[in-house]
Amino acid sequence: MLSIAVVVTVLMTINLLWNIHQYSSQAEEEMREKAAVVSRQLIAIRSVIALRQDEINSDSQGHYEFKHLNPAAVGKEVGDFFNQSSGYKIKQTRFVVRAPENAPDSFEVEKMKILAANSELQAVWGYDMHDGERVFRYFTPLYYDESCMSCHGKPAGGQDLSGNLKEGFTVGDFAGAISIIVPMTTYETNQRSYIMSQLLFIVFMVLAIIGLIYILMEHIVIMPIQELTEKVTSIGDGQLETKLVAIHTYDEMKSFVEAFNTMADKIQYFYSELEQKVNERTHLLQEANLQLLAQGAALRAMNDKLSQADQLKSEFLAVMSHELRTPLTAIIAFSEILLYEENLSSQQREYLEDIFESSHQLLSQINDILDMSKIEAGLIRLDRRPTDIREIINGITRIISPLLLKKKLQFHININSAVPIIMADHDKVSHIIKNLIGNAVKFTPSQGFISIEAEVIHEKQESYLEIAVKDTGIGISEEEQGYIFEKFKQAGSQGEREYMGSGLGLALAKNFVQLHGGEIRVESTIGEGSIFTFTLPIVGSGGYICTTKKY
Repeated sequence: MLSIAVVVTVLMTINLLWNIHQYSSQAEEEMREKAAVVSRQLIAIRSVIALRQDEINSDSQGHYEFKHLNPAAVGKEVGDFFNQSSGYKIKQTRFVVRAPENAPDSFEVEKMKILAANSELQAVWGYDMHDGERVFRYFTPLYYDESCMSCHGKPAGGQDLSGNLKEGFTVGDFAGAISIIVPMTTYETNQRSYIMSQLLFIVFMVLAIIGLIYILMEHIVIMPIQELTEKVTSIGDGQLETKLVAIHTYDEMKSFVEAFNTMADKIQYFYSELEQKVNERTHLLQEANLQLLAQGAALRAMNDKLSQADQLKSEFLAVMSHELRTPLTAIIAFSEILLYEENLSSQQREYLEDIFESSHQLLSQINDILDMSKIEAGLIRLDRRPTDIREIINGITRIISPLLLKKKLQFHININSAVPIIMADHDKVSHIIKNLIGNAVKFTPSQGFISIEAEVIHEKQESYLEIAVKDTGIGISEEEQGYIFEKFKQAGSQGEREYMGSGLGLALAKNFVQLHGGEIRVESTIGEGSIFTFTLPIVGSGGYICTTKKY
């Protein structure tokens, strides 16, 4: 019922909107035609007055006597009389008027500019608010002809017959417009009445349809289903002899009742055979259980094979990455040699620089894949030796200094004086810090701030070196923070990411930290920045603690 009501309402609303549009278009066309007729009549009166000027301004003796009945004056008087009796408002106006009452308002100025700019326009019109009411406004252009030259022609500044100064116009110049204001009160009243009647009709139709559907559903579906429910409940209570015998229904429901009675007979039959069926099913279930146990053993064997396949995959990736690095290293070397040539054109140098930079990026990603493959294959071992965090950070700072200057980023190093030299894998710790600082530089916009801090922390009788890289970059959402340390995962969807990469950097960093026995975590807020923090145990292999500053 709701769906049908919605469909009917939508269709009738569309029809109403279309009728309102048609009604508005028809009303506008009628007002435009009426205004056009009135303007043509006024222009005809002006033309007659212009042609009869000699007769009008001559007395019975044939002497010239100006009667002040020029086209403009007669047009104004005709407009005044017409306004009093019709509700319309007719005005002759132009940009510079002689009579203050003919001065144009802002709407008239706008439309006259349109008419003056295009002499081919016969009329323009539009809607406006006038004296607090919405009105239709129509404008017909006026042009100077030969009969107008005695009052508005040359020489400019000379005095015409009426005592006004001539403007110096020529035949064909834009002379202004006839402005007609048509009231829309009657039209809007009729439109509101039409809309209300249509809305009432829509409401009536929707209610009538809902009522009719409800009555039909009550007699054809609801009442039979209620009786059917009672009979089904009786069967559920154990009265298997229950049947539908006196139910009145139609079509599909009648077939349904017959099917129900057939079902009741079958239930009685199946109940009598139930015990035998249960025994048979129990036996089948026992056999199925044995099959499942056998399948479980097969699944375990398959899982072992998958583990072996995964290890082979990792070994394969490691070998392939190594094979790719060899030619790629040669490409980097040759492109670097060619860049030292002095006879290169700017375009050739640009291409070589692109090859050099892209090769370095590809080599870095292949190295990441190689390291990840080695980790998965269990081939990574830590080369623990005395490692100075200050030296690593200073070395990375020298490398990224050009990029910091290019992006105008502030970079601060804050290492606590108590930070010792630790026993760790120098290359892997350098890789961790380089990745975190590189990400901070990549995702921090110009004029941003990046810092790296290191201090010693003590937890549960153990000492750790805690290193934090902070930035004021784009930030990471809470949802993305849950998977950015996974392989091939990056913040943002593939179509939205502006900053491309292999998606292995943070995964490798996490693995290297965990190999040292530490932890890595992230805190971030979208638009405010991120803090990546990782810890490394200060106690190295054999329990030795390095506390010296040099080695």
